[in-house]
Amino acid sequence: MKRVKLKNGRYKIIYYYNIKETKIEREQYYNSKGKLHRLDGPTVIYYYKSGEIRGERYYINGKYHRLNGPAVILYFKSGEIRGEYYWINNKYYLKEDFYKIININRNLKLLNKV
Repeated sequence: MKRVKLKNGRYKIIYYYNIKETKIEREQYYNSKGKLHRLDGPTVIYYYKSGEIRGERYYINGKYHRLNGPAVILYFKSGEIRGEYYWINNKYYLKEDFYKIININRNLKLLNKV
């Protein structure tokens, strides 16, 4: 395990499959309060031993959260998507319901600008 300092008190922890720290198992990003948090990409990234991405999870302040797609994505070794799970503020939604909520909110924002 290796802890890496980032900007503004943020940090990431890298976990390895082996003691020699040559094969990354996962990376996790945290805010200055120690909660899983990242705005510019996945918060937790899991890797197969061969190096391919196994999964991605998006968190904001310790809660599953993503507004522009699934908050949890699982991959086969080939890179094809195995599963997608949609969360807003730590609440799970079916894909259809997620996009209904997102589209309603976008339309409300557009109406408020008029």
